[in-house]
Amino acid sequence: MTEDLSVTCPSCEEGLLDIKSILYSVPYFNELAMFTMTCPKCNFSHNDVFSAEQRPPMRRVLNVDRRDLMQTRVVRSGSGTIRMPDFGIDVEPGPNAESFISNIEGVLQRTISVVETAIRFAETDGQREEGTDVLELLQKAVNGEMPFTLIIEDPAGVSAILPDNLSLVSREELTKEEASRLKGAPAWLEVARQDLDERKG
Repeated sequence: MTEDLSVTCPSCEEGLLDIKSILYSVPYFNELAMFTMTCPKCNFSHNDVFSAEQRPPMRRVLNVDRRDLMQTRVVRSGSGTIRMPDFGIDVEPGPNAESFISNIEGVLQRTISVVETAIRFAETDGQREEGTDVLELLQKAVNGEMPFTLIIEDPAGVSAILPDNLSLVSREELTKEEASRLKGAPAWLEVARQDLDERKG
């Protein structure tokens, strides 16, 4: 099912943001909406995936202590925060963060690329050494030589960690205070959801 709707562009706040949404069903998520957004005035564009239904803010945690868990599917929405405390890393979404579907190894490889870039642009020897230490730990994790914990927190409740055995993932609803400290879902999301609900009704 495909729907079209328009809201004010969050970038220039002047143009009418054209949003095309495709509704589809995914196991463990029920119904999701894939949004493609463009602004003809300022050329802002963005893609993301959100639940078409209201979901509570959630924290999902997996202890990655086996090599086969590296293939576990990871879904991160544009409002999902990834935490890997064993490496001292929090990956928070920026204003233009887009969703992705990968696996845990892919998440680590993305992180390695970011750390490598940070090392290249480090201003002090101390920063370079710290980055190098983190890089070595990440590589050990990719090689299955170091167990670590993967945490995803999402105020929109869509991001998830999906191993074959779902009981390996602990799920906890975030308190309002915890959710308020996260990078929130875009302001237009609730408008889009309301419009979709009206059209579906």
